[in-house]
Amino acid sequence: MKKGIVLLMTLGFIAVITALILWFLNITNERFDRVAYLNQRNQFNIIYEDFSNMVKKFDINSSDKLDILLSIDFPAMPTQKSGLGVGFSSKSLMDKLNINYMLDTIAKSDNNSSKKEAAIYYLRAFEKFLSKFELSDSGLFINMMLDTIDLDDVERGSYSEIANEDFDFRQGKIYDFKTVKKIEDNYYKAIKDANIYKINKDEFEKYFYFGDIKKYGLLDCSQEGSLDTFSLILEDEMSLNEEMDLCKETNSSSMKKLKKIYNISQYSNKSKYLVRCKIDLDLQDRFLSVSFDYEVNSKRISNIDKSF
Repeated sequence: MKKGIVLLMTLGFIAVITALILWFLNITNERFDRVAYLNQRNQFNIIYEDFSNMVKKFDINSSDKLDILLSIDFPAMPTQKSGLGVGFSSKSLMDKLNINYMLDTIAKSDNNSSKKEAAIYYLRAFEKFLSKFELSDSGLFINMMLDTIDLDDVERGSYSEIANEDFDFRQGKIYDFKTVKKIEDNYYKAIKDANIYKINKDEFEKYFYFGDIKKYGLLDCSQEGSLDTFSLILEDEMSLNEEMDLCKETNSSSMKKLKKIYNISQYSNKSKYLVRCKIDLDLQDRFLSVSFDYEVNSKRISNIDKSF
């Protein structure tokens, strides 16, 4: 009986997803007729509003349903009448590290003994990431990142307190890679190390996402991208193998500590779970996109990043 109910729920969810796909692939002519007289920005905003209202109706309460959402990926395909096309893709953010929480923990660990152990792990992971780019002074770049979180105006090192020059950085959360790029620019201005620009958007967001500064979140070990993240957080003497799978129970005290500090587990409807959604709009002579974070349990949309 229970299996039958679960099957019906799953089929119902698949039907909702299918309806979403069909909605995108067969945008109604009436909808485009109504917005045809508007400029491209307004057309895009209307379609985004339609989608955000629809995605909030999703009831994701199991890993199977989450997998269905994460499997949707199709390009903008113009309709025959309007010549306009809408595409959609999604990916989990929970296979990456929350850079805001990590920096906040490191910055505040000097005056908070309960944060010291986690700060050591977070700093080591960030240093391993930066080592890939052969910076002449990775410590300066780390200090600049940390000084966006600090509650004071005291420099951690020479040139590190960039909030003195740009008020936007004062106690600032790093919202997107545009903010990281501004920190890179300040780093280059200070010591003229061009290697800093090897850290581009794709490289950075392969390992980090811009999450809540007050709560770490979840590191979903079932997602494919988590293997890249594990390369940063594993200690040098550790290796990923069948005996040390971070998704399994382990007797290793080191692995248990890693799982606790990074909150490593699989999807749970009791935990905050962010999915990065992206909508593309093909307007024949122009291509627009918007991405945003969708929290599957609260159905909240945040961090809207438009590219016009």
